[in-house]
Amino acid sequence: MDRDLSKHELSQQRSKQVLRYSIFIVIILGILFLLRWIITPELEANRIATSVAERGRIEDALSATGVVVPEFEQVITSPIDSRIEAVYFEAGEQVVAGSQILRLNKESITLRKESQQEELELLENRKIQLGLELEKTLNELQSQYDIYTLKIDLYASKFGLRERLHQLGAESKDMLDQARLNLEITSRERELLAKQMKNDEKRLQADLREVDLQIAIQNRSLLEIDRQLQRSQIKADRDGVITWVKDDIGATVLPGDVVARVADLRTYKVEASISDIHVTQLKIGGPVKVRANKQDLNGSISSILPTVKNGVVSFILDLEDNAHSNLRSNLRVDVFVITSFQENVVRAENGPYINGSGFQDIFIIKGDIAERHQVLVGATNLDHVEFIKGVAPGDVLILSDMEAFIHLDQIKIKGWKFPVKGIKNTE
Repeated sequence: MDRDLSKHELSQQRSKQVLRYSIFIVIILGILFLLRWIITPELEANRIATSVAERGRIEDALSATGVVVPEFEQVITSPIDSRIEAVYFEAGEQVVAGSQILRLNKESITLRKESQQEELELLENRKIQLGLELEKTLNELQSQYDIYTLKIDLYASKFGLRERLHQLGAESKDMLDQARLNLEITSRERELLAKQMKNDEKRLQADLREVDLQIAIQNRSLLEIDRQLQRSQIKADRDGVITWVKDDIGATVLPGDVVARVADLRTYKVEASISDIHVTQLKIGGPVKVRANKQDLNGSISSILPTVKNGVVSFILDLEDNAHSNLRSNLRVDVFVITSFQENVVRAENGPYINGSGFQDIFIIKGDIAERHQVLVGATNLDHVEFIKGVAPGDVLILSDMEAFIHLDQIKIKGWKFPVKGIKNTE
């Protein structure tokens, strides 16, 4: 026959039941913890890149491309229509100032110079003839003028004599009038002769001036031919390296055709280009950084080309150290046009872990565990990232692409050692 359990027995039964549940829960938690420990993802330290956050300066910059070119390059063109007779230097060879690079045929320009000299001699001879003609004409007219002067004196004397005779009644009035008329006619003829003398002198002087102008023009033409002959020697104006030469012997060249280029490879500048949507942010004297062979060089914008070609605007950069050992002619470089900067911000190296600005998740290493944190990213450039929130100086950030692990809260880093400085692949 059943009987009711006492309170003591019921209490013992509940205690045993609670103990069994507690042991079961502990076992389950232990198993879960063990499973978590067993299945916690691990990542080899030598497979990630890291950076230590720090305080420093960050610059907002526009990315552009550039090509290193010699700061000084002599482009030598043919001054004449000719052909190449000889080439004395090949591309890549050093030359000194005054070195003749190639020789052009000068036969045509030499013949032209001789023809111009003959024309100059003809003009000078014409000038001599005009001078002699002027002298002869003036002498003849002066002689005629002197004769008219003598005639006037004679007619004046006759007129005076006839006038006295007429007063005495010994000469008729007709003879007196005839004498007066002869005097007036001779005076008028001398006046006309004087005007003719002035006109002939002006005409001949004008002819002389015209010849002088022709001679001056001819002399300038000869001077230009002499300059062309001098330039046709195709010499280097300064020490440098032949970067290109037209070495096709016998080839015809026209005036203005480029036949050689000589560059001074001791100093350089950069020809850069960027999308025209950023043209308003470019300004003369604006600071830039040029990355040549992983070395950053400071510089500034010296000029901006006014034309836009295929949606691209070009500009020229002057470098503070334009003779840096990393600079090479035609070397392609990265250009960063600095538009603004901030000091004393929390920053770290840039890398695949950053996707623009704003809130995003990254992994920060603490001990040997990488923990996922949400951070607020500010300004970025090719080198650094600004963290407005979620990162403190000294934090170690994983720079590698962690997209495959972004759903996890933690990752164990196997073989982890704290980096000394900056980006480092730990091994």
